[in-house]
Amino acid sequence: MILFEQNELSTSSNMNTLIYVIVFFAILLFSIRAALGHRSYKRSIYPYIYENYLFDYFYKTNVFRDASKSGYLKKLIGYHRLVYANITNKEGKLCTQILTIIHSKGILSIAHFHTKGSIHGSDSGNWYVKRVEDGKEKKFKIENPGIYLREYISHLTKTLNERKAESLIAINDECDISDVRSSFRICRFSQLEDIIKQADCGYGLNDAEIDEIYTKLGGKLSR
Repeated sequence: MILFEQNELSTSSNMNTLIYVIVFFAILLFSIRAALGHRSYKRSIYPYIYENYLFDYFYKTNVFRDASKSGYLKKLIGYHRLVYANITNKEGKLCTQILTIIHSKGILSIAHFHTKGSIHGSDSGNWYVKRVEDGKEKKFKIENPGIYLREYISHLTKTLNERKAESLIAINDECDISDVRSSFRICRFSQLEDIIKQADCGYGLNDAEIDEIYTKLGGKLSR
């Protein structure tokens, strides 16, 4: 009887140890993933959209699998939904990213990207960026986000029965954008708070209508 109880205790101890090891490695992997993701987060538009990285962005994206609401934007504009679009070409290369904010005063779509240097380009032509690398000025071709944003807005308005949507291009603050020409408004990431706060399409949306548009654009409502 004593030996039997000792075996039970040993088995229970081994199981507890195994659980602790599994939990430890799960936390470790989660922490590594969070640390790696923070690098790209800092270089993106998202620090200007979400209240914080860990709980308002990373946890919602990786645990809840639903980052369609921002704690920061809730304080700024009230109830809203966020829709993400990665626009690719025929070869599958990422051309631009578009964030659409559905809120009580309408819809705002933002084509956004991060780069370094001085950007040059026209409304419908090629864009390129100049920057100094290894002591030499180099020129790199980049995608013109306006071309893809125009197509996206056209598709968006048709999907929403010609409902008006505002749109703009947002670029990180470190870039020189003085030589860029576009029919779309071009702003810096740091200007987004005021732009989002003042966004107004001339019509109102209640919470149910916001959710309805969100689902039409591919979003799934969490239960």
